[in-house]
Formats: sequence, structure tokens, C-alpha cells
Amino acid sequence: MGTEEAQQKTSKQVYFAILPDKYEPLIEDEGNQRTPEEKLRRKEKRKRRKKKYIRNVKKACTFSWRCLVYGLQSLAGSFSTPMSAVVVVMEHQREAAHQA
Repeated sequence: MGTEEAQQKTSKQVYFAILPDKYEPLIEDEGNQRTPEEKLRRKEKRKRRKKKYIRNVKKACTFSWRCLVYGLQSLAGSFSTPMSAVVVVMEHQREAAHQA
């Protein structure tokens, strides 16, 4: 039943009224209008926020880049060491584990 009622089209009644002779349109609150000094202050404030945001993003990006480069360097270092050195290190670790 609910779907039949939702699909059924109905008309709406619209009422029109003639404006009186003394009609005065609503004027927005004058408190919202800002002086040029206030506009300039707000603009400078937004500029400072943007500058601070850009500085923080830059710091985060440089830190991430440094971590990535360090990780790649350590990965390259581990791959460039000869396998014989890895075997020697593993032997020393195994001996230390058995002695402990």
C-alpha cells in the first residue's frame, strides 16, 4: 500500500498574495558588513593560517622523505654485503644464543 501512495501524483495549492504599498524588503543585518580594516585583518589572519599549514606540511613531507631515504639506504646496504659476511654474522648469533 505504501508504494502505491508514494507513486500517486498529487497537486499542491499555492497561494499568491499582493504586496501592500508600504512593503519594505528585508535588509541584511548591517553588523555583517565589515569595514576595510576588518577585511584586511581577516585576510592577514587567513594568510598566517595558510602559511602555518604549509610549514607543517613541509615538515611532515621532509621527515617522511628522510625516513624513506634512510630505509632505502639500509636496504641497499643489506643487499650489497656479501653473503659470506651474512653467514659469519649468523654463526656468531647462533653461538651467542647457545651460550646464554
